[in-house]
Formats: sequence, structure tokens, C-alpha cells
Amino acid sequence: MGYKRYTALLLALVLLMASLAGCAPEEEDFPVSSGPQVTLENTGEAAGLKMAYTQLDEAYQKALEEIIEKYRADFPETEIILVPCDTEQQAEELLRTGKADLVQVDSGSQPALAGERLLWNFYPYLQVWREEYGLTNAARQAVYSMGARQAYIMPADFRQEVMFYRADWLDAYNETQEQEEDKLWCRTWGQISAVREKLGEKGRLAIAGKDRLGDYFDTIMWSRAGRGAMINPAAGYFAAGMDKGDTLFATQAAELASERIYLTMNEDVLPGSVDWTEEEALSAFKNGEACMLLTDSSHTAELREALPQGALGVEGFTRCDNNRSVFSAGFWGWGISENSGNRETAIHFLTYLTNADNNTHIAKAAGTLPLHGEGLEMDPSLKEGERAAEMRMCQLGNEYQYACRPDMYREESQAFEGEYRRLLKAFLQDEVTQEEMLSQLNGFWQQVYLEQPNTWELKEPEEDEDEESGNE
Repeated sequence: MGYKRYTALLLALVLLMASLAGCAPEEEDFPVSSGPQVTLENTGEAAGLKMAYTQLDEAYQKALEEIIEKYRADFPETEIILVPCDTEQQAEELLRTGKADLVQVDSGSQPALAGERLLWNFYPYLQVWREEYGLTNAARQAVYSMGARQAYIMPADFRQEVMFYRADWLDAYNETQEQEEDKLWCRTWGQISAVREKLGEKGRLAIAGKDRLGDYFDTIMWSRAGRGAMINPAAGYFAAGMDKGDTLFATQAAELASERIYLTMNEDVLPGSVDWTEEEALSAFKNGEACMLLTDSSHTAELREALPQGALGVEGFTRCDNNRSVFSAGFWGWGISENSGNRETAIHFLTYLTNADNNTHIAKAAGTLPLHGEGLEMDPSLKEGERAAEMRMCQLGNEYQYACRPDMYREESQAFEGEYRRLLKAFLQDEVTQEEMLSQLNGFWQQVYLEQPNTWELKEPEEDEDEESGNE
């Protein structure tokens, strides 16, 4: 073979390998296993599993019981008993003593329970669970929300905000507009401003700012930066390629987020709603004081009943003008006791319970969000109903993504919450400058990172697919 021909073939092979590498999944999406390989199986030996729960609605419990019966048919030597608990403290005690193998756990309790080693880290078993790769963005973030090589809760359902709006008001305005670009929508922060400008006082946004102000800043900053700018989406403040511990608060994304939240909270929201609770925001929207409302999707039925027929519209959580929203969502699910004597059987049942087939059945029966992307194709009827906007979010993985604060540092996170709100309010009221606020926020998490430098595996920043625009 001639030298030129050999060189051409070699170059073609290199290009082919590069193209294949470009199609490979990102590291954050497909965790790499470490240590000895485990086996995810039920050996058929006699075992008893106790599932402790505090709050399960009737539909979910019935669907769960049906799946338990299916499992028992395949594995008759495994007995599974549901154990109701009156309080979370009672369930935690069963977790602590190992008297319950699986326990219903809320995402807010996860950092403390995992930190006290009450929850078992079943991460290695997920690496041999084939259906792990089909999890939705929300489910994947929930599973790995405690960081690298850690998994303590298999989610069952989510709590996430959506945008409620007066569809009758927007429809009436849009009918008078001949050009499509002149019509009003409320899918992005910039469109929210346009609604307020065109509809006046009634075109404002209602929010529960007392509880969620920091979350809104987070989502705007994360959406601008993208998940690839994070050292790990489970620690959304720590930046990839960190120089001496600088965080996302030291980036242009934080500056742009500051400008957007200042505009939104000073011009677009209802006056005073920065200090409102969720109930106050709901009341204002139901009374016709606002055109838009950001709140938990669980209020859909309540709001539909309170408004005239056909008046309520629902969109997914607000996106930036780069058409992306990266935000945090609460969830609840099932954890396994570190002190259980049947942990391998428990994780086998848990992956059985949450496989695509069984989880789609639960989603249909109990109105939960599916954990697997294929669930919406397996049962298209899930795309309708009270959670239709969230089902759409499940489908649009490029537009709706998830991250969370570094919750594994639970003491630091608790201390940060009050300081975060104080600084944001001071900034919104012109008591501190943008530079002062971001410097203090960066300094707080920079110190945490530098004191615990080995918590995260450093990686180089990833190049985002979307080109960032300078406006929101």
C-alpha cells in the first residue's frame, strides 16, 4: 500500500473515531462505576422486606400493592410488608434500627440521613441496572443529588414549579395582534416583562418570594451558565475548572442573573410579593390581581376551580431567552436502611418497582411523573391531565434540565439560606451593589470548597450547545 493511501486511510479512521466520540454521552449522564462489579439479583432465598411510609395517597398505595403482588409471583420467597408510620420521626427510627428495610424519604431529609449513615449508598447497583440509562433528567438528578458516586433515594414523584397564567387575558390580547411576534406568551423571563408592559398592572407576576427568592436567582444563573459549567450538577454553585475555588457567583452568568432578577423583582412582580408566602401569592392570582403565578404544580386543581372555565393556562417552569431552564425540584422516594439485613434484595425490588413498565403503571394510576423517558410513549394518555405541562418538561430534555445546591454540606447550606435571602433583598433595595453581593456569595462557597477540596472530581468546563445571548 502506498504511503499516501495509507495516510489517507489512517486520517479517515481518526476522523471516524472522533465523530463516534462526539456522539458519546457526557460523563455526568453516564456515571462510571468503580470498584468490584456487583450483581443486581434476587437469589431466591427466603427474605422479608418491610417498607415504612408516612404519607401515601390511596391511588399510589393501591398501585404499589399491585406491583408487590407481581414481584411475589416471580419471587415467592420474598415477603414484602407495608408499615404505616404516623410521623417522619417514627419512620426515621425504623431506618436507624434497621427494623424497616425501605423507608419513604423526602429530598429535604436526605442530606442529614445520608450524613448520619442511616441511608445505604446503592450507587454501585445502579451501574448494572440497564434501565438507569433511560431515566428522565429530573429522575437522574434526584438519584445523584448527593454528588459523585452516591445514590441514596430512588424518586417516586417530584415537586416542581410551573407557570400558571390567565389564558383568557392573553388570548384576548393576542386576537388583536396580526403579527405573530407581537403576541404575548409567558414562557421566558423576557416574555414575562412583555406581558407586564402590555397589560399594565394586571399583567404582573405573583411569587412566593419569602420562600423562593434564592431559588429564582439560582435558576436564572444556572440557565445562563448551563450544566456543563458546573463541577457537578449536584453542587450547582461550584464551577468546573475552578481557579482557587471561584464559584459560579464569580462568572458572567451571575452578573446577567443579577440584572434579570433585579428587573423582574422591581418591575414585573406584584408589589410586596418578594416577602409573600405561597398562600398570599395564590390568593392574589385567584383574585385577579396578577396575570401570572409561579408555584407548585400541586395547586392546579385548586386554581382551575377558582377561575372561570377555560381561564387557566399552564406552562413549564420559566426559561431564559436561550430557551433553557436549569432548576431544582423537590422530590420524595424510597431509601434503603444502612442497617437492613436484606439490602441486596431491597435494591433488587426497588429497581423492579421503578422499571419503565411498573413505574409507568404507577404514573397512570396515581398521577405521578414518569421516571423513564419512554413512559410517555408507552402510555400517551400521560401527556394529558393536570400535569400535562410537567409531562412536556419530561420530553424536552434540552430545554428543561436540573441541578441543585451543594446540599450535602447540610450545616453550611442551612447557614447560607438566611444570608442568601438577606443579600438578595439588600441588592434589590439598592442597599448593596451587584459586585458586593456576588463577592460575598462567591466567598461563602469558595471557603466551603477550599476547606473540603477532595469532595468533587474536577473536570474541565464543557462547551454548551447553545449560544448565549446577552439579554434575558
